[in-house]
Parts: sequence; C-alpha cells; structure tokens
Amino acid sequence: MRIHLYLAILLLTASCQPVFERLGTGLGPSVGFTYLDLVYSDQFDGPGKWTSYDGGDNLKMAVDDGVYRIWLATRQYVWAQLPYKFDDAVIEAEVRQLSDFGHNAYGIACRLDPANSGRGYYFLIGGDGYYSIRWSNGRSLDEIVSAKPSGKINRGSSTNRIKAICVGDYLALWINDHFVAEARDSRASAGAVGLSAVMNYAGKTVEVAFEEIYIWRSALDEPGR
Repeated sequence: MRIHLYLAILLLTASCQPVFERLGTGLGPSVGFTYLDLVYSDQFDGPGKWTSYDGGDNLKMAVDDGVYRIWLATRQYVWAQLPYKFDDAVIEAEVRQLSDFGHNAYGIACRLDPANSGRGYYFLIGGDGYYSIRWSNGRSLDEIVSAKPSGKINRGSSTNRIKAICVGDYLALWINDHFVAEARDSRASAGAVGLSAVMNYAGKTVEVAFEEIYIWRSALDEPGR
C-alpha cells in the first residue's frame, strides 16, 4: 500500500461543480439512513492494514500505542486508506487533536480511488471549530459544503466523533452525534475508506490520533422513493 502526498498552493478551494447543498444549522437532515451490517472495525491495537510512513521532519503516519497517529508539518493534505472497496456506507471515527494550533483540518474520507491518488470525498473538522465536506481530484480539496463554524465541535486539543454518510449520491456529516451538513454529489459511487489530515499554513503542525473506526453497510430512508 502506498501513501501519496500532494503540495498545493491553495489546498482548500471553491468548486465549480454544481451540487445540491443543505446545511443543518438548527435543522435536521432531509433523509434518514439505516445501519445494516458492520463490515469493518478497528481499535488500532495492531498495524492491521494501515500504512506506516516516516517522512522525517514533514510527516509521520502509523499505528502507535493504540491509535492511528498523523503528524504533519507542511502545507499538504495527506491520507491513509484501507485496501477494501465500499459503496453505500456509514463511517464513524473517534479522533483526538494533540497539537495546539487550531487552524487545521482532519477527518474521514470515503470512496477514495483504490489506486491511492487521493481522489474522493473528505469530511473534515478543525480545531478552530469549522467543518466542511470536500471533493479531491487528487490535487486539491474543492468545496462541496463550504467551511462553516459549529458549536458541536470540541475545539483545540480535544476529542470529537465524526460520522460520514456516503450512500448513493447522498453525503452527510455528523459531529458528536449532531447533524451539521448534507449534499448530493455523484462523482464517485464506491471506493476505499480513509483517514486524513490537512495543514494549510507554512511552519505550523497538526497532530491527530484516531482512536477507533467503524464502517457499516447502509441504506437511505427516503419516504416516497
């Protein structure tokens, strides 16, 4: 398994791709979803299928002392992905920010390119209390749901639970069991699941520890459809 790293002048960019967007500031999701069977879980008590990578002073990624740790000190976005393909899935991960600098992003990725190009959907939160849903073309992270603040995010060096729904063309982000955003996008229908971190400031560091991850096969509950 390989790790690919990309350096972009603007890592977080606006997208010209038309999507359906509905943000959940005080609102519930437009559709429900059903947990079917649990198809993967990991508490990182061993290396499993996750890659270890040592990039010296720039990047370290590995299972370490019961967590999957990402330490990133350059303006990049990075990811590690499982060697399995999923289509309709709900993914949940418990993640703890260890670094002090809050202007970062980290989270879950779904429907990643099995060739490990980075192409796919990213569900991100930051230590500054912002969240977004992004699409990567393998070079940059483009907006599907633009970055917005949420009081549901525990800021700074703290723990958050991130849930991503990737079912059909429906994408949704839940943070600490609270719905925050949803969208429709059909650029990818299946792919790998991954863990990601982003640093968009030179000379700053993000360090996060993923404590557990669960992946369920899922279906939407759409009345009348």
